[in-house]
Amino acid sequence: MVKYEGGYAVETVFDGSSLGIEPHSVELTPAGDLLLLDSMNSNLYRVQLPLSRYSRPKLVAGSLEGLSGHVDGRLREAKLNHPKGFTVDDRGNIYVADAMNMAIRKISDTGVTTIAGGKSMRGGHMDGPSDDAKFSTDFEIRYVSSSCSLLVIDRGNQAIREIPLQPDDCEYQDEAGFPLGVALLFAAGFFGYMLALLQRRVLGMVSATEG
Repeated sequence: MVKYEGGYAVETVFDGSSLGIEPHSVELTPAGDLLLLDSMNSNLYRVQLPLSRYSRPKLVAGSLEGLSGHVDGRLREAKLNHPKGFTVDDRGNIYVADAMNMAIRKISDTGVTTIAGGKSMRGGHMDGPSDDAKFSTDFEIRYVSSSCSLLVIDRGNQAIREIPLQPDDCEYQDEAGFPLGVALLFAAGFFGYMLALLQRRVLGMVSATEG
């Protein structure tokens, strides 16, 4: 038996059929834009919110001609190979699970690089330095801010794997690598302590004057 809860409705807010785009997955950037992955055509787009039938995505990386491959470099020259997922870090860098290349790619303002896998055309399960690592062709990735790392859900190998990122990729860390949240809590506690001391001193001066 199916019981529907009232008050909900479905509306198409983006129609990729007229643009030759096949949405596969989406993510929000820290800036509030929507990233849209077209796995079939090996492209990644950026779309401004709110979505509408008149939204026009801008190509971030890939090929408008639908060409696939494993090419790093400038954004418009780089090529992906039927990626199956992606994630975004605190600074807006994009990490792509480039499935058919069995590689993890990083997209930043300066271009596209490979940070793990992709050296061999044969999949596998190998940990170690990024250029020696091997993945299956069925995996996803997730950014974990608290540990400044990527988790790789490697379904083909029935494993969860981790890639520590560079400190510069994680906004929650300061230049010394100390967690920013902890630093803020420490600063708040320190100023609270100093304020309490100041209040006690003022009260002491007032009491002495009245006496």
